[in-house]
Amino acid sequence: MSPMPALPTLGPRISFVVIALTFALMTTGGTIPIPLYTLWGEQLDFGAATTTWVFAVYVFGTLMALVVFGGLSDQVGRRPLALVALGAAFVSTLLFILAGNVAMLLIARFLSGISVGLITSAATAALAEVYRGDNQAFPAMISTAANMGGLGMGPLLAGATAQHLPHPTTTVFVLFISLVVLTTALTFFIPETSTRRRRGPIDWTPHVGVPAEARRVYVRSAIAAVPTFTLLGFFSSLTPRFIRDTLDIDDLLIAGAATFVLFQVGVVAQLTLRSRPPRWNVLIGLPLLVVAMALVLGGFLQPSTWVFGLGAVVGGVGAGMTLMGGLRQLVQRLPHSSHAQGVASFFIAAQASLAVPVLMIGGLTSVVSLETATVAVVALVVAVASLAFVMNLRFHLAAGEQPNPERR
Repeated sequence: MSPMPALPTLGPRISFVVIALTFALMTTGGTIPIPLYTLWGEQLDFGAATTTWVFAVYVFGTLMALVVFGGLSDQVGRRPLALVALGAAFVSTLLFILAGNVAMLLIARFLSGISVGLITSAATAALAEVYRGDNQAFPAMISTAANMGGLGMGPLLAGATAQHLPHPTTTVFVLFISLVVLTTALTFFIPETSTRRRRGPIDWTPHVGVPAEARRVYVRSAIAAVPTFTLLGFFSSLTPRFIRDTLDIDDLLIAGAATFVLFQVGVVAQLTLRSRPPRWNVLIGLPLLVVAMALVLGGFLQPSTWVFGLGAVVGGVGAGMTLMGGLRQLVQRLPHSSHAQGVASFFIAAQASLAVPVLMIGGLTSVVSLETATVAVVALVVAVASLAFVMNLRFHLAAGEQPNPERR
């Protein structure tokens, strides 16, 4: 019997686009449930405490995938791990559609976290490897844009379908699972980009971390990612409450659109400032995060829609710049053999920070007011952002740490 012919593969340019869209789709799936928590709460009879746990389970799934499997694509290849991520997303979405109790919701949220964690390191590494252009900063920029763009699309898509289409907690997932199936089919035609796949038994020991030559840049990149994702988590969790309770607007589309604006402003900032050196983006982006937190807090406490909205715009610019700059300066120092595990290590710090506002506010509001808990989260973000700024500035001013301006 003659062997089955190999599937044809897409060219580098089309493959690059498909990988980027796959990454954006997976991160979209990670934030789709955010506007739906109140609806599930009414249907399944649970309150804010359970909502906090549902979100925490998602973050735990993401972190587990990054820690345990983050460097696995360096051994087995990028495409197999992407297919597993898509499979996890399919099962997760099916459970969301069928969810009739909190347990199913928790399992679905955990699997959606697994899918995002698996795709993050594999897609970021694959984008850098399939790229054939001269601008070596371009893949990292597209990776961060796909990440932030997808995170922003989830609440908008869920808010629009829940507000204006029937079956508010299932329609968006029917649409999403259709896109997952289509993307899975396309992934079979993507060429394998990793040339260092392991022959023989797979080493299942968690491979995260960075080699010695990249550790210093990892520390300053990771600590810059912490306030960035804490701000994103803070805004995502605070915005629906602000719109509903303060503005007295009970519209899921508007709540989703507000979160969408923050993330897409970040994408625009990344595309606009892509030619700037990574150090420039980080050192400008971090102070903008501090300004944004002050504006969002002021708009929430006054309350003022304009101040809150301005904080969202400033925060989007700062988050986009800091995330892009931090990832780029790390990727530039990573050897090919540890690309995926290095990227996974970066996003472990980032994704862990995403849960800080939800868990912190959820825990503190049992003993203090919402306003006091919000101030505490803001103070934490400002402190970490200030520390990250000082560390990055000191590294860049230190002898021997001046990066090459031509190395984008």
